[in-house]
Amino acid sequence: MLTDWPRMQGHLWYVGIMDNRPPPAQSRVDEKKGAAGSARTGRHESLARVHARALYRPVPPVEFDDDGYPFSDGKPVESTIHDDLRAYAKAALRVRYAARREVLVASDLGVFFERGDRTAVVVPDMFVAFTSGRGDRLSYKVWEEGEVPDFVLELLSASTWRRDVEAKPPLYEALGVREFWIFDPLGRLPDPMIGRRLDVSGSYRPVPAMRSGGWRSDVLGLDLILHAGGFRFRDPVTGEILPDVVEAAAQREEAAAQRAEAVAQRAEAVAQRDQEAAARQAAEARVAELEALLRQSQH
Repeated sequence: MLTDWPRMQGHLWYVGIMDNRPPPAQSRVDEKKGAAGSARTGRHESLARVHARALYRPVPPVEFDDDGYPFSDGKPVESTIHDDLRAYAKAALRVRYAARREVLVASDLGVFFERGDRTAVVVPDMFVAFTSGRGDRLSYKVWEEGEVPDFVLELLSASTWRRDVEAKPPLYEALGVREFWIFDPLGRLPDPMIGRRLDVSGSYRPVPAMRSGGWRSDVLGLDLILHAGGFRFRDPVTGEILPDVVEAAAQREEAAAQRAEAVAQRAEAVAQRDQEAAARQAAEARVAELEALLRQSQH
């Protein structure tokens, strides 16, 4: 499959990503066999070998679970915008699906797809699995979860963007990830948002941009729209943009501070009025007292 990446406009592009042409028939058949074997029965060609370039290589120091699968390493922070966008996507979708305990929304969680092969792991920036269920886990093991993720989002970073663009899409396609999305905050690609959706044959097809702007995710039932150098999710029914949880919290804190300041100002105004009223009453009382003394002196 890696031979199907022609160079175009200074970038490497997978044919199936750039247009509607499927990959060569023999390769596609081999990949479907690999997907069925590795994700379900383990009897066919290893997807980890076919798509070795897409695999994540842990950065020392590495921690392992009781079965020897790595779950934590020394991966450095990629960039602030990368972390901000990933945090937004995870938090916004967790709020969106808060009432559905069967939905798992995760970020930076290793997805192991071949039982027994501890190197067969890919780490999406964010993914959604609709029947896996919430709960703590050190990694996502397909043979234990019973499904591959339904929705995967990759955010390009300077160190890994070629792997995200070139190597990961064929692996996600072979695994059967229903939708795969790339957002490019670096400006390396012609379009900042690229979406791919499995068709009935199990091959990725481009998700077209909508006339109204943005792209529709059928898997999420949400639109993805560009926003302030990043992106946001939008409810296509209500038009509501799923808010950034951190921004929303900051806005609530700012609003609360403004309300507190307004209350303090009103209290100060009331105290000032009370003070002025007391002063007037004292002055009026003194005037009345003086008038009374004047009348007494006149008699």
